[in-house]
Amino acid sequence: MVAHRTHVIPVVACLVGWAAGCHTLPPAPEQARAETGQPSDGAEGKDEYDGWLFKRLTGKEKEKESQTSGTRTNTASPSSGVKQVSATETLPSGPKETVVTAATLAAASKPTPKKKEVDEEDRPGFDLGALAPTALIKSVKVWAGYGPDEKIARAAYEEGHRLFREKKYIEAAKQFATAADRWPDSSLEEDALFWRAESLFFVDHYSAAHNAYETLLKKYEYSRHLDKAVAREFAIGRYWEQFQTAEPHWPTTPNLFDDGRPLFDTWGHSLKAYEHVRLNDPTGPLADDALMASANAYFVQARYEDAATNYDLLRKEYPKSEHQKNAHLLGLESKQRMYQGPLYDGLPLKEASELADQTLIRFGPTLAADRDQVIAAKNRIVEEQAERDVAVAQYYEKNHYYGAARYYYNGLLEKYPQTRAAAVAKDRLEQIKDLPAEPPDRLKWLTGLFGPVKKR
Repeated sequence: MVAHRTHVIPVVACLVGWAAGCHTLPPAPEQARAETGQPSDGAEGKDEYDGWLFKRLTGKEKEKESQTSGTRTNTASPSSGVKQVSATETLPSGPKETVVTAATLAAASKPTPKKKEVDEEDRPGFDLGALAPTALIKSVKVWAGYGPDEKIARAAYEEGHRLFREKKYIEAAKQFATAADRWPDSSLEEDALFWRAESLFFVDHYSAAHNAYETLLKKYEYSRHLDKAVAREFAIGRYWEQFQTAEPHWPTTPNLFDDGRPLFDTWGHSLKAYEHVRLNDPTGPLADDALMASANAYFVQARYEDAATNYDLLRKEYPKSEHQKNAHLLGLESKQRMYQGPLYDGLPLKEASELADQTLIRFGPTLAADRDQVIAAKNRIVEEQAERDVAVAQYYEKNHYYGAARYYYNGLLEKYPQTRAAAVAKDRLEQIKDLPAEPPDRLKWLTGLFGPVKKR
């Protein structure tokens, strides 16, 4: 098993070196003996996984150096001014004047406790998280010399701005990407991610720009660039929607030449852009605009159920939106078009009736010419509701349950007396007024053998 690993580890090392841009590996240090199972410096029973490459990938080599030297490697503090924890634990590199306090004297007067032997059970085990892809990539970058470096990051950031001013956006995007990568978790990274997205936006690589804005807002959800980022996403969504309207394509048709559009489904990505605007900044000035744009896009595509859902959400979540009246009118139209007839679900019809009443109450005088359309829609809804009752009554009449049929016809006359269906109900009531309430029991001779049937 050990001999097998001695062949695997050099192969892994070559792959890692190639991925990092290096085609040769550094000379193996003394710890490499562990890979062949040979003890190093008199150490016996050394872990066969304790090779130099494995240590570098998992960070074990730095831990050992820290333990032997008694110091911690310090990284510069982020540009935001917030010091990292490791910075507060760094030992001074040069002789400095030490401030002596009562606490330090008391600590110095205490006897040094005797070091206890560490049991095998207390020894820290191997963390499987060190083998996660992100952790391995980070370790490889550090090992290959591409780890965090504020000086390099700031130089790349300044170079990116210079290229951006010269409108060399592709080159600028690369520099901003380098700046973000070399100084992560800092305000510098936040700014670099934003300007990388801006560079891609102005070179019309909208799909890549949209992903870049999402990367920024996913890591810095309260970013100071939030307003500008969601405005760009909204603009990208509008462009994709308008492009699809002007040049329709199937969602599965690949886009191989236009950097301004996604690879597949331009229309679907436009809806995603609208959704991200609302999710990233739900109380921002464009949230209701994005929701209204999504609803309108569904309406134009004849997806009335999705359109009605978005119009409902806009009315409930953004009561002060400028789109309220249109959301009421188009929501009413969507619900009417969702209704498929008296033999299908009547919930859309019921919701449309309630929405028509709300529209007339809230926007009555301001509806102008739309008021007549809402009233006409309300009358049409009432007629359709009456037709549903007629359909139910006719079902019972067809099966000779004339009592139930008369019940529904009478109810229709009470609720909808002015409808066309009311005239039908009057005629049918006259025709079945003397007929029995239920059909005769033709199997009475059989059911009577088991005694009388109790009716509930």
